[in-house]
Amino acid sequence: MGLRERRNNLMGWLFISPPIIVFSVFIFAPMIVALVISFHKWNLLSPMRFVGFKNYIKMFHSDSFLNSLRVSIIYVLGTVPTTVIMAIILAILMNQQIHGLSFFRIMIYLPVITSMAAAAIVFQYLFEPNFGLINFVLASIGLPKMKWLNDPNQALFALILVGIWKRVGYNTIILLAGLQGIPSVYYEAAKIDGANTSQVIRKITIPLLSPVTFFVTVMQIIASLKVFTSIVVMTEGGPAGGTDAIPYYLYRNAFVYHKMGYASAVAYVLFAIIFIFTLLQFRFGEKRVHYQ
Repeated sequence: MGLRERRNNLMGWLFISPPIIVFSVFIFAPMIVALVISFHKWNLLSPMRFVGFKNYIKMFHSDSFLNSLRVSIIYVLGTVPTTVIMAIILAILMNQQIHGLSFFRIMIYLPVITSMAAAAIVFQYLFEPNFGLINFVLASIGLPKMKWLNDPNQALFALILVGIWKRVGYNTIILLAGLQGIPSVYYEAAKIDGANTSQVIRKITIPLLSPVTFFVTVMQIIASLKVFTSIVVMTEGGPAGGTDAIPYYLYRNAFVYHKMGYASAVAYVLFAIIFIFTLLQFRFGEKRVHYQ
């Protein structure tokens, strides 16, 4: 290896060293430490005591954890399909040449840049059973008032609505970029062949948008499995554990009950769930993706 090649290699390592250092210090090292802690019993005050797989065994025998797993799955099933379908429809609508399009794009994306903590406080008042705006609207059109955050089942539904509101704008912008990347020759050929709007969407837009739709779906599932802020602000896991999703269950055990070993085990199980969901999507979902 000559002097020039060595210099080039050195420059390459110098350029990539900052992200490697940041990844090692803030991601890789904490992952290793959390894995070690998950095999111990530790309350932050007394010395760690090795317990092996007891934390993991205890977790899967815990009704509270199984309830949090159920809540997380329901939240994913409630947010992912609705958010992706709404985003596709909005992206198609915003891809048209209509007056004031920039304003609508800004309004749809606004929830994405809004602080989830601040938005959750506003939604907490909107869902208030007695004086909230949503129940006021329901009563004005002759529908019965709902308990929302005071009912275990309705509280989770309310969180799902907030999650859809928060993420649909992000997914719409990504899908809109994908739509604008579809070559116009396909639409011109379809127009010449006499295809109507429905046929164009089903036969051209949806198939050619499938790579972006696949990406958006994967990211939406990951985001839904990590829901936390809205639960902390709006329900604190209640009522009766109806909104106690896995991330909040982890937080409670770590920073309320100080069960750091058990909480680390929960964190690794959550990581495994996200990893398995992603693998399954790449294994089965990517077969339906049509690349140009």
